[in-house]
Order: sequence, then C-alpha cells, then structure tokens
Amino acid sequence: MLGKLEQTKARLGGIHKALDAFLNARQALLVEYIRLSTHQTLPSQADLHEFCGQLVDYVSAGHFEIYDHVLAAYESSKGNARVLAERIYPRIKRNTDEALNFHDKYTQASDDTLLELDQDLNRLGEVLEERFSLEDRLVSAIDLLDHLDTSEPA
Repeated sequence: MLGKLEQTKARLGGIHKALDAFLNARQALLVEYIRLSTHQTLPSQADLHEFCGQLVDYVSAGHFEIYDHVLAAYESSKGNARVLAERIYPRIKRNTDEALNFHDKYTQASDDTLLELDQDLNRLGEVLEERFSLEDRLVSAIDLLDHLDTSEPA
C-alpha cells in the first residue's frame, strides 16, 4: 500500500493544497496501520486509541474536505457528478461504515476484544486499500477531465 501511495502522490501531488494534506494524512494513517499490524505483541490501549483517532480523522477529512471539492470540480468541468456519485460514493459509504465499526470496537477495547485484533486489522487493511483506490479514482476523474475538451461543438 505504501508503494501505491507514493505513486499516487507523484501523480496527484501539487494539484490542490487540500489534496496534498489529505495524501499526507493517508500516509500517516498507513504508517501507523503498518506499525500496529506488524507488532509481535498486542499494542497498548493508548496506541490503539491514537490509531483509531487517526482513522476517524482521515475518514472525516475525506467526506468533509475532499469529496465536496471533487464533486464541485467535476461539475465545473461539465462532468456528470451524479454518475460519479452513484458509482463510487455508495462504495465509499460502506467502506466508511466498516472503518467506523473498527473505531467503535477498538477505542475502548477490552482484553477479550483484543484477541480479535489481528483478524480485524487484516480486514481493515483490505478496507483501507479499497478506500484509497476509490478516492484515487475520484481525483483521477477530475485530472482526466482537465485534459479533455468539454466545450460544446461549434
């Protein structure tokens, strides 16, 4: 996932300050995810709580900072934002729900709950990978539109 992130940053970095900040937040989340998922012992409650906070911050930033900007840019490029929203947003919504379920389960995890952490981290890794791909598709759609002539034919 880090390799894909570097490719995304190289391709999309510099387009917009908010996008750059979002990609940096993605990187911080990913680094922390890798740190948690590769530990030989269970993480401390404080480490898990910190990660859950980063997860919610990242998911929230996507919804409240990036997606609205993407839709506005798509519409201003004469793209059909409704089609984009109907294809990608429902998948992002399901993905968000899964990430928030992880957050809710592990912000105040009991010792019994921690026994499921490895399995849940593996599932969360799949969720994050899908989310990153969906987000990249949204932003790439804008970048592609910037290169198309969307003016009316003469």
